Amino acid sequence: MTQNSLTQRRVARAMRPGGPEVIEVGVEDLAPLKTGEALVRVEAAGLNHAETLIRYDNYAVRLPFPFAVGGEGSGTVVATGPRVTMAPGTRVCWGALLGSCATALIAPAALLTPLSDNLSFEQGACLPVAGMTAGGLARVWPLEGRSAVVWGAAGAVGRMLVAILADGGVHAIGIASAGRIEAARAAGAAHVVDRTAAQGVDGVREAVRAYTGGKGVAAVFDPIGAPTFETSLQMLAPRGCLINYGELGGPVPAINLHRLFAGSLFVTKYNGTQWIDARHEFAGLISAALTLAAKRPAVIGDIAGRFPLDRVADAYRALESGPHGKVLVLC
Repeated sequence: MTQNSLTQRRVARAMRPGGPEVIEVGVEDLAPLKTGEALVRVEAAGLNHAETLIRYDNYAVRLPFPFAVGGEGSGTVVATGPRVTMAPGTRVCWGALLGSCATALIAPAALLTPLSDNLSFEQGACLPVAGMTAGGLARVWPLEGRSAVVWGAAGAVGRMLVAILADGGVHAIGIASAGRIEAARAAGAAHVVDRTAAQGVDGVREAVRAYTGGKGVAAVFDPIGAPTFETSLQMLAPRGCLINYGELGGPVPAINLHRLFAGSLFVTKYNGTQWIDARHEFAGLISAALTLAAKRPAVIGDIAGRFPLDRVADAYRALESGPHGKVLVLC
């Protein structure tokens, strides 16, 4: 057990349901470290779209208000509780730990992943949630030696998913907007469809069907939802699976099972808690993502904005504007 001089932290909290204006920064005392816990000085926190849906209180995941915001980040261990072997001074990153938009964080040491010196704190705050999400998604459908479409292939999760699929022997077809297609290709996509040049979802569908010789693909990974749902189904080969894991464009429509009959298709709504067995897997998935980032640097997404903790509400406003890249809060 090591001691520390930090007794308080500044932390951002969503005080009630609503937009970024409901977020306030306050001061709270830090609790004594328990067995297995570590105290981390936070350097950077990464923001994610799911947090916005949760804060508006209209998402499948519900949290009681007020709650501390920010679910991933990076920093330096400054003290540890009993039975922790991680030494103070260790650079770490993490995901799925609320309260990361803060100057300090108390966390189970088992959920912290060492961050190598060749990755910056900012990069460390960009990778954990993408690594966990993409790692879980890649488990959903047997794909080795087959083809799969990844919508949003130039985004944080999209790049990581493309890289994981490519490393697993999957022929990944990325869909990205103009100006970002090279990022998807560099991440490992065997083929990239320029969504802008395709002039909408119909053009994307035709481009994928043409590339596959009309056969379609074994799986489609779709974080968009309503606007792309029908197109995703139409890109599937017989017995293919549509894996929806987000609703950036609105909730997916109700499914008529007769619509799936002709191709005997499958549709699933991805729930990470059902594909990642327990929290002890988090660090392993993040570690694998860091290793992949070292092998394929292109999986590290662009940074669209950096904000100090006092401007955390502005950071979430930037996130809601649909930026091409990660929004960070520098703590």
